[in-house]
Amino acid sequence: MMRFLAFFLGIMLTALVANAQKGYNIRVKLENYPEKELVLGFHFGDKQYVKDTVSADADGYFTFKADTLLPCGVYLLVLKPDNYFIQILLSEADQQFTLITDAKDAVDKMRLKGSDENSIFYEYLAYLNKMRVKADTVRAQLTQLAGNPADSVRLVQESGELDKQVRKYQQELITKHGGLLVAKIIRSSLEPELPEFKGGDDREIQLKKYYWYRAHYFDNIDISDPCLLRSPVLHPKIDTYVNKVAPQHPDSINIALDYIIGRIKDAPETYKFYLIHFLNTYAKSGIVGMDACYVHIAQKYYCNGGAYWVKKEDLEKICDNARRLEPILIGKIAPNITVKDRNDQALSLWDVDADYTVLFFWAPDCSHCQKAAPYLVEFAKKFKDRGVKVFAVCTAVADKGPECWKGVEEKGFSDFLFLNAYDPYIQSRYKTLYDVQSTPQVYILDRKHEILMKRIGAEQLEKVMEDIMRFQEERRRHGE
Repeated sequence: MMRFLAFFLGIMLTALVANAQKGYNIRVKLENYPEKELVLGFHFGDKQYVKDTVSADADGYFTFKADTLLPCGVYLLVLKPDNYFIQILLSEADQQFTLITDAKDAVDKMRLKGSDENSIFYEYLAYLNKMRVKADTVRAQLTQLAGNPADSVRLVQESGELDKQVRKYQQELITKHGGLLVAKIIRSSLEPELPEFKGGDDREIQLKKYYWYRAHYFDNIDISDPCLLRSPVLHPKIDTYVNKVAPQHPDSINIALDYIIGRIKDAPETYKFYLIHFLNTYAKSGIVGMDACYVHIAQKYYCNGGAYWVKKEDLEKICDNARRLEPILIGKIAPNITVKDRNDQALSLWDVDADYTVLFFWAPDCSHCQKAAPYLVEFAKKFKDRGVKVFAVCTAVADKGPECWKGVEEKGFSDFLFLNAYDPYIQSRYKTLYDVQSTPQVYILDRKHEILMKRIGAEQLEKVMEDIMRFQEERRRHGE
C-alpha cells in the first residue's frame, strides 16, 4: 500500500511540475530605467513586431506571462522612449526565467536565473564585447603606425590572432551546445570557410571560389528551422543569397528562389512568409525585367495550389495578372497587333522591316507623354539610318481618336520619323496584349520581334539602344 501511495504521489508531483512549466513567465528588472512600461517584441522575417506591453509590479519587476508558450525565436525587451532593446532567446523548453540588468549596460551587467539558453548567450555577448575592445585598440594603433611597416605587420598579425580566438570560441560553443537555439544563432552567423583552389589563372580561380561559395552558402544555417524565422539572422542570409550571390538575371534569380522554397517547403510558417515576401517584392520591383520573377512565383506556386492561405478572389487576380504579363516578358516574341495609320490603312507590327523596332504607346492628353515626346523625336532622328524604326501607337479611343493626329503634329511625330498608328476601338486588343494601363510605354524589339527591353523612360532610350546594339554586335562577332 505504501509503495502504491508513493507511486501515486510521484505521478501527481510530475503532473504538477509539468503544469507549472506550461506557458511563459519572464520577469525583468532593470536598473537605470525610470519608465513604468516595458515592451516585449520579436523579430519576424525582415521586421519587428510588438507582442505585449506591461507595467512594473510593486517590487519593480516587469512580468510577461501567459498559459501558452511563445513561438521560439529571438525576442526583444524594448526600452522606452528610445526603443533601445535587449535581446533574449526563447526556446520551447526555456521560457520561464528572471533577468536583472542595467538598462545602460545590459550585456556586462546581465544576471539570469532559470535560463541556460540566455546565460550562454550573454556569456558569449560579453566575450565579444571584450574581444571588440582589443580589436578596436589594435585598429587604432594600426592607424597611428601607418608609416611603420614592421609594427604594422605585427599589428595585422595580432588582429588575425584575435579573429582566430573568436572563431575558436564560437566553434567550441557550437560543439558543446549544438542543440540549443543560441548555438544555431551563432552558427548561422558564420561564413563557410573557402578551401584553397589551385590551377588556372586568377579569373578561373575566382570563378571556382564563387561557385563553391554559392553551393555552400547555407552550410551553417538550417533555413527551415522555424525558430530562425523569428531571429535577425535568417532574412539577411536569404536576402543576400537572392540579391547578391545569385546572378542578377531573372532566370538565375528564379533558380535561386526555387532552391530556397524547396528547402523550406516542409516548414509551413517560413514557407508562407517567403512565398508572400517574394511575390510582393517582385510585384513592386521597379527593376526592368523582374516581372519575370513575379510571373514565375505566381504560376509555379500560387496558381498550382501551393498558396493554400490565399482567398479565391485574390488568387484569381494574382493568376490573371501573371497570365497577362507572361507573353510580354523580356525574351518573349512580342504579340502582333494590327492597327491603322492616318488613312485608316492597316499597319501590322510584325510587318515592320527593321533591325530594331521601338514600340511606343502614348496618349494625347498624357502629361508624361508630353515630356517624353522631345526625347522620342531626337532618338528617331539619330537612329533612323541605323536600322531602327519607331512604331508609335496612340491610345485615344472612340470619338477622341481624331485627337491622335492633332497630337502627332503638336509633338513632332512626323510620318518621316515615325510609323504613326491608332486603334480607336481597340480591335487589335493591344491594351490587353501589352498590359497598357498607363502611358507612355516603350518596348524595344529585334528583327525577330523578340522583346529586348521594355518600360524604360524615353530619356533612357538612346543609351539603352546603344548598349543593345553594342551587345548584339559582340554576339555576332563571337558567332552566337
